[in-house]
Amino acid sequence: MEKVVSLGRAGAETPPFSKENALRSSSQGAFPHSFRYHDQLLDPRKDTRTYLKIDLQTPRLNKIHRYLWLAGLPRTARPLHRQRLLLRAIHLTESPDEHLVWHEACIFIKPAWFVCYKSDFRIAREAGLLPEYIEWDTWSAFMVDFSGRINAAMLHQVDGRYDYGELRLSRLNSLYRFGAATFSPQNSVYGSMSGSKRYAAFFEHNSGWILAVSAHITVVLPAMQVALATERLRDDVRFQSFSYGIALMSMAFVLIAVAIMLLVW
Repeated sequence: MEKVVSLGRAGAETPPFSKENALRSSSQGAFPHSFRYHDQLLDPRKDTRTYLKIDLQTPRLNKIHRYLWLAGLPRTARPLHRQRLLLRAIHLTESPDEHLVWHEACIFIKPAWFVCYKSDFRIAREAGLLPEYIEWDTWSAFMVDFSGRINAAMLHQVDGRYDYGELRLSRLNSLYRFGAATFSPQNSVYGSMSGSKRYAAFFEHNSGWILAVSAHITVVLPAMQVALATERLRDDVRFQSFSYGIALMSMAFVLIAVAIMLLVW
């Protein structure tokens, strides 16, 4: 929360930029008239701290902060034009936990300060990250003013999630499913961020790894069958016991995997 506001004298909240370079005028208002939180409409003007906490903090990612190195690198996120060069579609999100999370050919972005070049500015407006009334000169003046007012004493209070830039969604989901945050049936099924709710997508996603393992099994079992037919191994009791165990494990794997998938469904 302290990333955009600081406490002045007498506990008053002051923004880290001058009034002259503010992107919103007083007539436009500093906050939306209301916002939705847990099926309730709240007024940001009456409870500013609650609004900033919900809008900026990342509680779900903080639960697995010590494992985030498995999902991303501790470096600054790439500008928007680099995201386009990586052929990623830019999707707008208002959830701070989803900010800079990427999956396959898309990345989720909450309006942020990594608009570094005029090309980034154009992309940000096209993607709806910045309102149309803001011009490049206005944005540049704001960022120069903002950057000059940020100091190390403020940055140590920034949410720990921002130690990392872009995070891979598939690995965040795996961390949640394996209990890195807290183990629960909901986390095991949905992970960090649930995707499509269609049955076809569910079975397609969960059947892929079963088919991959089954394909390897279909290679191993015939090879063992051929080995048992040779004179050298057909009378080898240890190899026969080993082959018997592999066969039973293969059948058990398929049955258990299908049962788990149906149970989760």
